[in-house]
Amino acid sequence: MSSSKISRHAVVLGFLNSIGPFAIDMYLPAFPAIARDLRADPDAVQLSLMAFFVALGAGQLIAGPLSDMFGRLRPMFGGLLLFVAASVGCDFASTIETLIVFRFLQGLGACASMVMPRAMLRDLYSGPDAARVMSIAMLVYSVSPILAPLAGSFVAEAVGWRGIFAVLGGLALLGIALTVAFLPETRPRASRMRSGLKTAMSAYRVLLTDRRLLGIALIASLTLSGFFVYAANSSFVLSSHFAVSPRMYSVLFALNAISLITVSQFNGWLARRFGLERAVWVAIVGHVVTMTLLQCASFSKVPPRETRR
Repeated sequence: MSSSKISRHAVVLGFLNSIGPFAIDMYLPAFPAIARDLRADPDAVQLSLMAFFVALGAGQLIAGPLSDMFGRLRPMFGGLLLFVAASVGCDFASTIETLIVFRFLQGLGACASMVMPRAMLRDLYSGPDAARVMSIAMLVYSVSPILAPLAGSFVAEAVGWRGIFAVLGGLALLGIALTVAFLPETRPRASRMRSGLKTAMSAYRVLLTDRRLLGIALIASLTLSGFFVYAANSSFVLSSHFAVSPRMYSVLFALNAISLITVSQFNGWLARRFGLERAVWVAIVGHVVTMTLLQCASFSKVPPRETRR
């Protein structure tokens, strides 16, 4: 396969994989504005993010088997169209309850763009080509947590928080166009005949009895939970307690993403130098120490910025 085609596939797959993270990060700076406009308390606005997370996670358990049964493109198009429709619903939401419902539907649509690109990469490539495509796709994917909050702050200041969901719907439409133009169906019809819900459930049963896999998944889940708590609460805390503007909040959030991406580049070297098990243990201990220090800092009860002298 030509180098240009490999690069196109990598960029498109990376872009599709970024739609879900964009939908998470892009509207974070607008949390206070959403709360004011919809007359909702912060917990309710945070629930709109939680609804997206739940749908995004649970929906992948369904999207995977569907892609095996019906091919990659049809579930991809269905998910992206649902995402577009839900984005329109979020744009016109008049109550926080309506926004939560449409965010849930948006998460269901986004899960297709999270599952299908990885499956298509596996279908199309192996060996060095797969590593090359994955590296380019992950580079595109990694940019999203840096650009999304900043873009969201600009859109919210220019046209209001509802414009963020219009942009998200436009990104999904662009994803559909790019898929039609550059991505083939990678799941042959003959392979689909061997797939079904029974096969998927059997595979899930095997995975759920693998203690090593469950341990690694638990470590990753508990670690990521700290980030998701930060994502859900940081906008309100930094804006109300520290008087941080939406623009500055997006910059601070981008700095977190940059540090995450930068440090992750050392994972391969650390694993080769010290071994996977030791690297994981050091990471866990480092995470515990960091979270303990943050908890101690929170006990200092720093007064809101406007009350300081």
